[in-house]
Amino acid sequence: MRTKTVGYSFLPTADDTSGKDSDVAKGTSSGTHLVLCLSLLCNLVLLALLARQQPLSFPEAGYSPAQHVIQYKTVKFHRGTADDIPLFESAPSTEGDEAWRDLYVASIVKIPKSEAVKMINKTSSILHDQGSYITALDVFHQLHCLDMIRQQLELPSGTNYTRVGMRHVRHCVGAIRQSLMCYADTTPVVWQWSTELMRAEQRDDLLHTCRDFDQIQRWTREHNMGMGEIIPDLTPH
Repeated sequence: MRTKTVGYSFLPTADDTSGKDSDVAKGTSSGTHLVLCLSLLCNLVLLALLARQQPLSFPEAGYSPAQHVIQYKTVKFHRGTADDIPLFESAPSTEGDEAWRDLYVASIVKIPKSEAVKMINKTSSILHDQGSYITALDVFHQLHCLDMIRQQLELPSGTNYTRVGMRHVRHCVGAIRQSLMCYADTTPVVWQWSTELMRAEQRDDLLHTCRDFDQIQRWTREHNMGMGEIIPDLTPH
């Protein structure tokens, strides 16, 4: 018994050009290819336009009054060992303490209401300075925390650092941990052969793409309210 095919028709073979149906099929095929090519071209153009509009970095979750000063630069990290130890990781000294303090002391800044209302987390206005609000960039809080931990590690060496409670230390550890995870540095760490050690060793002195800290610190100092420890009178809201 022969099976009857219902609802389908066979495509013409490549050498079947004698009938009208073949001519229609060829015209339809050419039209389809043209539409597909135009569609592909339009998609490529749209992708190119979207790529040009995308920011060079991931956007912040919320507005920052300092976001307009963010720039990027290449920075080579220090290893922190042997002869590559910066002042910040050197043995305790007056010079080193001042360098640490200078990183974050000018941290509290004054911003106008027009800037404050853009922030997703609301801040207080200054009682005796109408139209001004208080804020601070979290990087300086994190640097302060790291300095507190540094000082606690050096206490047994006879320095004049103030001992702080473990609750404060844990808070600082948490602040730094969350910041590291938040900004997750994806710079590839490498291993290179050491003729001295006769083995491949991990290298930490790598090139990183970093936010220009000097630019951010300069903006903070330009808007600084005074010493970082002094909190001005604030309204209760």
